[in-house]
Amino acid sequence: MSAESIRERSGAPPGRVAALEPQPGESPARRQRILRALAVALLAIGVAFWAFGSGIVALWLFMAAAVAVAWLLPLPIALVSPLFMGVVGWLVDMLPLVVLAGWSAVIARWIAGLVRARRMPRGGRWIWLPIGLSAWTILGVVAVSPTDLKRFALLFGIQVLASGTMLAVVDCLSAGDRRRVTTALLAFIALLSIAVSLEWLGLPVQELKDATVSDRVEAAYGVDAFTNSLEMIKYVRSSKAGAPDLRAELTAARKRNPDLPSFEVFKPKFQAWSTSLMVRFAGSARPFESDLQSSRIELLYDNVGLAPANTVPRMRSFPRNSLTYAGICVALFPLGLYFTWSQAGWRRKLGVVAVVSCLFGAAFSLARGAWLAAFIGVVYLAIDGSVSGRRKLQAFGAFAAAALVIVAVFTIKYGVDPLSARGEAEGSVNTREAVYEDTIQGVRSGGLNLVIGFGIETARGAGGSSHVLGRYIPSAGTHSTYLNYLFRAGIVGALLVIAIYVLAGLHARAAARRGAAEDRVLATALAAAVVIVAAHGMILSLYVEPVYTLVVSLLLGLAMTVGIDNRVPVISRRRSASG
Repeated sequence: MSAESIRERSGAPPGRVAALEPQPGESPARRQRILRALAVALLAIGVAFWAFGSGIVALWLFMAAAVAVAWLLPLPIALVSPLFMGVVGWLVDMLPLVVLAGWSAVIARWIAGLVRARRMPRGGRWIWLPIGLSAWTILGVVAVSPTDLKRFALLFGIQVLASGTMLAVVDCLSAGDRRRVTTALLAFIALLSIAVSLEWLGLPVQELKDATVSDRVEAAYGVDAFTNSLEMIKYVRSSKAGAPDLRAELTAARKRNPDLPSFEVFKPKFQAWSTSLMVRFAGSARPFESDLQSSRIELLYDNVGLAPANTVPRMRSFPRNSLTYAGICVALFPLGLYFTWSQAGWRRKLGVVAVVSCLFGAAFSLARGAWLAAFIGVVYLAIDGSVSGRRKLQAFGAFAAAALVIVAVFTIKYGVDPLSARGEAEGSVNTREAVYEDTIQGVRSGGLNLVIGFGIETARGAGGSSHVLGRYIPSAGTHSTYLNYLFRAGIVGALLVIAIYVLAGLHARAAARRGAAEDRVLATALAAAVVIVAAHGMILSLYVEPVYTLVVSLLLGLAMTVGIDNRVPVISRRRSASG
């Protein structure tokens, strides 16, 4: 079958062959059957080793399975497959590493196809932005000491994967492929939220994870295992931790027994006691230990004891960071709306589940920045979205309903409002502000590093001193996409990533206004998604972990391709002429 006939049958735009059709270099049917059998066997054997406690063997089998799946599935679905294979890697506490294995394989597969076809990626002049960002990032090696080369290589590799993902999406995905990728992304967020909600309701999902593997792998092989000792739900001390109630209870006990020493109740600063209240007595309270147990006070020393504080749940699901979970939720929220608005049958039902899952994750992760980013996306839809007024009201109504539900749950069940529920939230805000200030000051005084960056995003060496530059280097914008690029890749890198975000949003917006009718709702949702991830990028690094990086890269690629395929100008000629 010729390429032209494939395009006619698939509806792919001129110059692009539908990714699900046979292409030059695609594996023949026999090889596909072998890969399918191999992937299933690797997964099954890996699960068996995991079940019998051989977690390290299971890890390597899961990584091999992720690679096999990346080469087996049609390319559009293969681009999303590392997310699901990462959930399998979570069983051995190695989700990021398994994601990177599958992600590397699918990008290598796409690049191999380009080499066999002897062509450049499609996408016009835009392709030089992600290519240039990867090329510029490698200049940071100039400022990296030999002790940091492994860390730099990891970050550079992730940058290559992110750029490759955006290019592959624009290069390969037809209109039907975009819907398939969207379906897979929404299924993934539904999986994350359903799993963590089951854990919250009492089903012991967390017990499936073998948490001993990551430390052993990191020690044995010297790899960055992205160690995660946190559970699917982290219970943090509430802003209303219960200190007044405990003081009143101890005061009443002291009135009954005047020999009980005077005391003070406060929140300890050590993370090891982050869910406790500390009681310090003026003298030994050991003679009253049995009485104190009725107040749930356990003596650590004669005059110091701990009591459980009121806690609130902060959900993170399978990702290792609650901010990652929240970031994925708010980024995919507009795509869930797109499915509820424009799809029928089971896809529409998936859209409803995805909308609920996204709002649930954004709320119960207690990530206020994510909630604000989602609100900005809803405001964008209301002001600039190319959808009907009824759909704008539906988007706002879903957001408002979720806000009411989270407020009601936390007020009734935990006795605190969700915005101030985290007792240590003020500290994180102060730390973030200090990191921002240090990062900007460090880059401003960097000379050449203002242009090429420092190569890695955290200081190495005692006291934060650079081994190469011989002076202090602050932590680099670890909470911000833009400051992260400014520090790692200099002002040029920061401008390149901003340009990628801006062009992706403008292309999606143009397609939403002047594109084909069947693409306008999707383009509107993608424009809102880019607005959300761009806003969230002010406080959340794109590199927070590979799962988030992959999701955002897919969204940016989808936003670009829907505009490129519709061949609409980013700025209308009428406006440009009038200007």
